[in-house]
Amino acid sequence: MLLVLMLVGPMLLLWLVMSRTPWTRWIIAAGLAGQAAIAGMLVHFFPRGFLEISLSVLVLALATCVTGRLVERRRLGPAGQARVGVATHLLAGWSLVALLIGATLWRPAPFFPATDKVLPLPDGLRATVRSSGDANCGSGSCTRTITVTGRPGQGDDDLYEEVKRHVKKRGWSSGCRPTGWLLDQTAECVELAVVDNRVTIYLSGHRDDSSHVATIG
Repeated sequence: MLLVLMLVGPMLLLWLVMSRTPWTRWIIAAGLAGQAAIAGMLVHFFPRGFLEISLSVLVLALATCVTGRLVERRRLGPAGQARVGVATHLLAGWSLVALLIGATLWRPAPFFPATDKVLPLPDGLRATVRSSGDANCGSGSCTRTITVTGRPGQGDDDLYEEVKRHVKKRGWSSGCRPTGWLLDQTAECVELAVVDNRVTIYLSGHRDDSSHVATIG
């Protein structure tokens, strides 16, 4: 929601400066505020579509401001105030900056899924998380390991089954799941293995959701 406000907020302020009549000023302002509110709700309920929703609201907000300017120009003729021209250029400049920022944030790069995707563990189990600096990170893919120690006397098979049930309850019905939607083809995966009487959780992120397949057996 904060990023949506950062995208639309400056456009709303610039529109209030550049608008020439009260009725278009507040109609367009209400439209921009409504777009920001709807986008914020969509991001909340559909987080995987964050990139697409942010880009859509930016384009829609810009189109709304341009429509307001065209309506005013048709009714009132070309604007003569210097502040209107400055605000118009600032609006265009902010739109370009927002697109460039989005392109920078969207650049392909390795990423780590947050450990809270599998933590905390059930009571009695102890997790040791390897730091990001010690993780295995290659081109487009990064993997962190979480070592799970069972309760005193708990067998390997029982510990493995308990951890497997836990990660499935946390939404991992299969080994991998997408984190993006249409434009963002990233995926996060989890794999389990028994190593030295402990269960190791391999939590990985992949920029191409078709580049890795994992299952929780």
